[in-house]
Amino acid sequence: MSNNDLFLRNGSKIAIIGGGPAGSFFAYFASRYAAEMGIDVSMKVFDRKSFCQRGPRGCNMCAGVISENLFNKLEEEGINIAQYCVQREIECYCFQTQEDGVLLHHPVSGHTPRIVTVFRGNGPVQSPHEGNVSFDDFLLNHVKERGVEIVFEIVKELKLPANKGGPVKVIYGDGDARNEIDADLVVGAFGVNTGMMEKVCKMGFGYKPPKTVRTCQCEIMLNPEYIQKTFGNNVFVFALGKKDLKFASITPKADYVTVNLVGKTDLTRNNLIDFLNHPAVRRLMPEGWDIPKSFCMCISKIPVTYAKHPCTDRVVVLGDASISRSYKSGIESAFNMAKLSAYTAFKYGVSEKAFMNGYYKPAKRLLARDNLYGIIMLRITD
Repeated sequence: MSNNDLFLRNGSKIAIIGGGPAGSFFAYFASRYAAEMGIDVSMKVFDRKSFCQRGPRGCNMCAGVISENLFNKLEEEGINIAQYCVQREIECYCFQTQEDGVLLHHPVSGHTPRIVTVFRGNGPVQSPHEGNVSFDDFLLNHVKERGVEIVFEIVKELKLPANKGGPVKVIYGDGDARNEIDADLVVGAFGVNTGMMEKVCKMGFGYKPPKTVRTCQCEIMLNPEYIQKTFGNNVFVFALGKKDLKFASITPKADYVTVNLVGKTDLTRNNLIDFLNHPAVRRLMPEGWDIPKSFCMCISKIPVTYAKHPCTDRVVVLGDASISRSYKSGIESAFNMAKLSAYTAFKYGVSEKAFMNGYYKPAKRLLARDNLYGIIMLRITD
């Protein structure tokens, strides 16, 4: 079988590993392009995590800011974020130094930004809200309505075919169960905080994961009235002269604020405590406020480089485990890369050559400028 034969056709099976935004966005675009081409494909999204759970079981370790660019792109695709997902509508950013802060408004006078904050999962364990507010679960349900099957089981192994061009074997199941499907396309839409990167490395086609650093994030419950009075509809970004911090922010939600720290090297809980005790941060907290003894916190990884060789025949990796913007806008990156890779799969085929030329190389060019500007700005801030 030649590369010219590696195309999706009627009856093709697609296995998407990861039910976060990258996986859901790929499923959405795949269903759209399949309909445009008049072919019938079946898709399964594999993710053991249930995003409608509160606490770590549903959390996807993200500050949860939907940028205006992404908000508009979602609307253009008919994906209107459910109001129950929206925690707060952001109007501007506040740049906070050790002594003072300045509000950064949109440069166009009178423009109302379309930026919202969300919980990727169903909020911290102690969340008082009722029902499900998860953004990731909202996206999964959106593609489920388009005929995509959601499989809440772990993918244990991926096997490339013995004969070049044949289907990829996906082995999955909980416990001792070993279910198998032959997939005409496997999409790695997992993050850098899962064990799937090692499993893909073991496939032996040359995939090298991106380098990562450990960040620190926590959710702090505050009175909603206090959040509105003190933080308003503003994301606070800090420049406190701390050499170990590359980026620090506090993002307001309904009855929580999300603290997000990124360092030049791996961060720990001690970095978080040190940040929360800084006078500029404590001035934003209620009088007499003490750091809670227990709160939702994670030390998660984020990519700081691109993956190498994230594709082979019938396999493509996207999202954080492949290529994304450095330090920011992971959800928007997932949208852009899912669209680009899905378009490639349906228009140019699912061969390694098609993915390299139609997805990976253009993706690197697309993000190179943004990442360069970001690096320059971070160095100026330092």
